[in-house]
Amino acid sequence: MKYTSLLLSGCVAASFLFSSCDKEGPSTSTVAITVTDGLTGTASAGATVKLYDDVNKPNTGEAPAYTLTADASGKVSASVAYIGGYYIVAENGARKSYYGGLIPIGIFKTQADIDSSPKQTPAATIGAVKFKDTNGDGVINDSDKTHAPSLFLESGQTLTYSTAVY
Repeated sequence: MKYTSLLLSGCVAASFLFSSCDKEGPSTSTVAITVTDGLTGTASAGATVKLYDDVNKPNTGEAPAYTLTADASGKVSASVAYIGGYYIVAENGARKSYYGGLIPIGIFKTQADIDSSPKQTPAATIGAVKFKDTNGDGVINDSDKTHAPSLFLESGQTLTYSTAVY
């Protein structure tokens, strides 16, 4: 009888523990994004942050899952549906964090900077956006196009992310 009672207590405890594991967790996560101006390093107040739920949408013009507007400190924060990940594009006027597949990494400041960088088409000029040579071949072209940067979330997580617009 003593063993039966112990066994029964153990089964009740185990079922409680395992049933709590079956409960669904939060169906949302939180993103906190800071957008800076790549030229000045200051907050990009009023920047629009778009979160896409599909890798192709940033390049096809389809609507984002979320559109957020940065406050005066360049920050946005939102609770978003937990789907695993989002692709992020920030814009402020003509400046962007992603240009149709190309990742901006800065601005050409001098002719020496242009001369020492991968060749771009159209030709780079002082003040123009400098793009990342993702394949390392010394030329910026369609072969350098890549997916928009992504955020990968866990259910109930608060994820912080920073990006710059150029």
